[in-house]
Amino acid sequence: MGCDRRHTQESEGHVPKSAVCHLKGVSFFRELSPAALDVVAERMIPRRFPRGRILFRTGEPCRGVYLLVEGKVEIYRSTSDGKEHVIHVETPVQSIAELPLFDGGPYPASGRTAEDSELYFLSMDDFQRLYREHPEIADAVIRNLGRRLRHLVVTVERISLMSIPARVAAFLLEQAGRAEALKDGASFTLPHTQGEMARLLATTRESVARALRDFRDQSIIRQEGRAVTLLAVSRLEDVGEGD
Repeated sequence: MGCDRRHTQESEGHVPKSAVCHLKGVSFFRELSPAALDVVAERMIPRRFPRGRILFRTGEPCRGVYLLVEGKVEIYRSTSDGKEHVIHVETPVQSIAELPLFDGGPYPASGRTAEDSELYFLSMDDFQRLYREHPEIADAVIRNLGRRLRHLVVTVERISLMSIPARVAAFLLEQAGRAEALKDGASFTLPHTQGEMARLLATTRESVARALRDFRDQSIIRQEGRAVTLLAVSRLEDVGEGD
């Protein structure tokens, strides 16, 4: 997007003017006027975190909303026996942890950086002031929450009802669809490593690798690293549907 991203250590400072280009990538702010975008940018605090930094924990009171502009953030839940399940992995440009801003409750899940990341932080008071002044922000947030709910329903169904090959197939189809590459011969780049895929699909890295290898051996896909080419979409759909 043309924004400077050359920092690695944890830090905090002033949001640069170029931050507006990131804000335009978020549905909340896309329809705002240039003047309103400047106001939002002035109120956001840029922060850089190393990999593994906890941003918030399940049950903590909400402090504000984050905007991820570089890196990755894992949203996860921990069980009483110490196991973790990654609900989703956020990639730029995406808002994070906006639900408690509306219901007044605590964070429903935990968030941590999956790699060195840059985020902008907007306090709860500033966000609430903004959406009172600009109702279109609230409308966009509601639409975004609706998309998240639909994604969560699909995730629950995928984990509870599908075999591991079906989960991997459905995941590939979802990523291809997002990349507008859902046809034979089309290519796309996986946004996640096999380890990240395993955590998202509630399985092991070895199981994900095995499923991908089987798809390659069956000439359903061609793969080089994270680059995937679909060779037989209909067959991949059959696997994803459990046929």
